[in-house]
Amino acid sequence: MTPDPTRTEAPEVAPHDVSCPQVPCEGDWALAGYTRRDVVVVADRFAQFAREDRVFTMSGLLALLHSGGLRAAECRWVVHFGQGIDETDGDLLRTACAESEGAVCLADPDRFRPPPEPPVVVHKDRPDNVLLAGVHSPEPALCRAELRIHRDNELVLDHHTGEHVQGIVIIEAMRQICIAQFETAVRPGLPPAAYAGVWKRIDLSFEDFLFPLPATVESLIVESDLGRETNLKFRATTAVRQQGRTVATAGIEYSMIVQGRIDTLERRKADQATRAYLG
Repeated sequence: MTPDPTRTEAPEVAPHDVSCPQVPCEGDWALAGYTRRDVVVVADRFAQFAREDRVFTMSGLLALLHSGGLRAAECRWVVHFGQGIDETDGDLLRTACAESEGAVCLADPDRFRPPPEPPVVVHKDRPDNVLLAGVHSPEPALCRAELRIHRDNELVLDHHTGEHVQGIVIIEAMRQICIAQFETAVRPGLPPAAYAGVWKRIDLSFEDFLFPLPATVESLIVESDLGRETNLKFRATTAVRQQGRTVATAGIEYSMIVQGRIDTLERRKADQATRAYLG
């Protein structure tokens, strides 16, 4: 990137992460002679991660709740939402908890607010493939969101990874946070136009496993060149964090190019590639 008067450089910011929510009724349970047991529920898609001790699949937990066996237990269960649980699942769990006669409650009944971002914000077509929820910018150059993996996301439908979430989901989440930052924090100040992202460089480092539990995604724009409205250039650092651990980081250089211009360029190069192949 060449120097430009509109270029900005951003300072480093402190890491941010989602914490395990607590419920205010623990004292009441203790007085009643009950102990508290915190568990996580994940979509059946992540069954390998669920050992039915501290982590349950959605179908497994519902079966246990409907059996009525928890009512006679000497503990009270607090259910936390992991990945792949959507609003429909939340409604089913709320109903089952209400029928448990106080044996089970949800740690955070409002977990699904805010909802996943509209697909247009991350340049996707299907809502199932959106990986972000609650996109916001606590500072001008910083964008954060919750990681939200739908059970039918295209990247988890046919992939064998064991208990962790595969790395391609992390890469796509980083791509989406960069686009979401542009669409929510940069584009509103530009003349109306559709833009497409073109990725120049990704310097990626995996530091730990990502599991199907709550996590955050962030992007910090460290340099930008807005001198040409048809070709905006950015350099950002991105990170995925989970329970105080940095799972992955990446330095990304990309451009947001006006759609009409990228369509023309892509058509020309597609023709060149076809001619080179066919002779």
